[in-house]
Amino acid sequence: MRKLVLICSVLWIAGCSWMPGISKEKKNPEDYLEVTPQPPLEVPDGLNADLEADPFPIPLIPEQPKPFFYPKKPPLPDAMYAKDNRNEVRLQRLGDRNWLAIPEPPTTAWPKMKQFFADNGVQLTDEAPDVGRLNTEWLEVGDDAYRDVVRTIVQEAHQELGLSSGSDRFIVRLEQGLQPQSTEIHIRHENDAVGEPAANEIVSLLGLQSVAATAERRLLNEIGAYIAARVAETTVSKVALRIGSEQKSVLSKDVDGLPRLLLFLDRERAWATLGQALRNADIVIENQDRETGRMQVAVSSGLFDGKSSGGFLCRFTFSCGSRGGDYSLELVLSAGPDDSFQVRVTDAEQVLQNPEFAQQLLVMIREYAT
Repeated sequence: MRKLVLICSVLWIAGCSWMPGISKEKKNPEDYLEVTPQPPLEVPDGLNADLEADPFPIPLIPEQPKPFFYPKKPPLPDAMYAKDNRNEVRLQRLGDRNWLAIPEPPTTAWPKMKQFFADNGVQLTDEAPDVGRLNTEWLEVGDDAYRDVVRTIVQEAHQELGLSSGSDRFIVRLEQGLQPQSTEIHIRHENDAVGEPAANEIVSLLGLQSVAATAERRLLNEIGAYIAARVAETTVSKVALRIGSEQKSVLSKDVDGLPRLLLFLDRERAWATLGQALRNADIVIENQDRETGRMQVAVSSGLFDGKSSGGFLCRFTFSCGSRGGDYSLELVLSAGPDDSFQVRVTDAEQVLQNPEFAQQLLVMIREYAT
C-alpha cells in the first residue's frame, strides 16, 4: 500500500504539467529582445506624487534596429555604474563656463530654484518652464548692507568692476543633466549699463557671457549650498516635466545595428565630457587629437576577466571571458544626427568586430559622464 501511494504521488506531480491551467508555456530565451517599455506610472490628481521615484530603477532598454544581430549570445541589459560622488551637488567648470550639477530631476529642481529667490526677496519677472528659464527682476543696489545673498553678490560685483550705475539681473536656465534624474543649472549676470541686455525670451545661454563672471560663480555656489542643505521642501512641478524630456546622452544603434553614444552638447563640451568620463572610469588615454576628434585608449584585460581589482565591468555585465592581452581602441567623436555628436568605438580605424564589447564600453562612458 505504501509503495502504491508513493507511485501515485509521483505520477500526480509529474502529470500536473499535462493538465490545463497548470502547465507553463515554454518561453523562447530571446523573447526579451522584443519587449517594449511600459508607460510610466501616472499619479491621479489629488494624490501625493513624492513617492513616485523608483529607488531601484531598471536601465532603459536601448533601441534594437537589429535585435538578432547576436544570434548565439543575445546582449544583456545595459549595466549601471556610479562613482561615490554621484549624489553630490557639484560646481562644474569648462574654460570660462560654469554650471551646477545636482542629483535631482528638473521637476523638483524647478520649485527649489523659485523658492531660493523668494527666500532672498528677489522677484521673478519671466518664467518659462517649458524651456527651463527664469529671469530675475532688475536689481538696483547701493552702498547699504544687504541681508540677502543675491543683492550682496551684485554689490560685490559692482565693487570689483568699479561700476557706479546700472541695474542688474540674473538669467537662470535649468537643463536635463547627462545622468537620469539630474539637472544642470546655468546662470548669466547682466548689467544694463554694460552692453545690450539679452532678450527676455532667450533660451540658450551658451553664447551669452556674464558681465561679472565672479557673480555668476558665487550665485551658483550659493544655490548649490541651498539645495545641498535641503532648505526648501521637496515638491514636484508638473510644469517642468518638459525640461526632463530633453536628454543629453542617448545610447543607440545605427541602421547597421552598431552601437553609438549620442551627446546632445556642443563640440567643446562633448570632447571634454568624453575625456572626463574615461578618467572617471580609470581608462587610460594613450593619445588624443582634438582636431580630428580621436582618442586612443588602453583597456586592461583585467577589467573584463575579473582577475584584477578593477574588474567591475566583467562582474556587472556578466561578460567575463578568456580575452588575453590589453586592448588599444580608438574612440571617434564626430557630428551625429539632430545637432548631436556621436562617439563610436573602432579598432585600427575599422569597425570593432565585437559590437557587444563596444556597447558595454559606451555604456560605461555614458554612466561616468558628468
